[in-house]
Amino acid sequence: MKIGFIGAGKMAEAIVASLLNSRTVEAHGIFASDISAERRRSLKRQYGINVYSSNKVIPGMAEIVFLAIKPQQIDEVFADAGPNITDHHLVISIVAGRKIAAIQSAFPQARIIRVMPNLACLVSEGMSVFCAGSTASVDDRKTATKLLSCFGKVLELPEEKLDAVTAVSGSGPAFFAYFMDKIVDAGVKEGLARQDALLLAEQTMMGTAKLLMEKKLDPQNLIQSVASAKGTTAAGLAILEKSAVAGILQKTIAAAAQRSRELSA
Repeated sequence: MKIGFIGAGKMAEAIVASLLNSRTVEAHGIFASDISAERRRSLKRQYGINVYSSNKVIPGMAEIVFLAIKPQQIDEVFADAGPNITDHHLVISIVAGRKIAAIQSAFPQARIIRVMPNLACLVSEGMSVFCAGSTASVDDRKTATKLLSCFGKVLELPEEKLDAVTAVSGSGPAFFAYFMDKIVDAGVKEGLARQDALLLAEQTMMGTAKLLMEKKLDPQNLIQSVASAKGTTAAGLAILEKSAVAGILQKTIAAAAQRSRELSA
């Protein structure tokens, strides 16, 4: 398997590292282009992959091509690499806000997979949701699942769901971090050192997510398990239930989803 990357930023690097760590592909089978000479040197030094300054060469090196660039660079990449993308290529796009139709129009012969990953792929705990273009095969979907599984969980959904996905898992790390920050601040006000409060909050968040996933619990079930009658958790939950936090969270997700729709228009 030979895999190319057009664009070699942090997200691309996370994918490269995960592919190598999982031994899905060897370093000599990965090809990446980037306009930054410093970035190319860093990737070559750390991972031993093949690096290039030109996007045009990547399609000739690999049959699977990740588009890992910023949205504002997409037209330039379409012009550079488009003529070299053929029906032998599976193009996997992680470009924010660019729909399959736009990518397919630039690469009319290719099979297209669009992916919404999130920042947690940097530590191999990402959540990636993908949708497939009309010419993508069952094998292409399996390939995408295999590659994306190297750095976290994977889900396939119709493209019309990706705005909601963007709001929940794409923007979600920032929202969870916001709540953690406020919990840490509250712990400090109760007398904890910030470093201690941060460790408590981090491990509690990670442990809660793991508990929910491994035990296949609904969040409401976990809440009931922790909250004994007239106990400390019940006292805190009473404040949450009386507040507007549920409505605020709904508005937060709705605003992020709406912005995703606007950017994708």
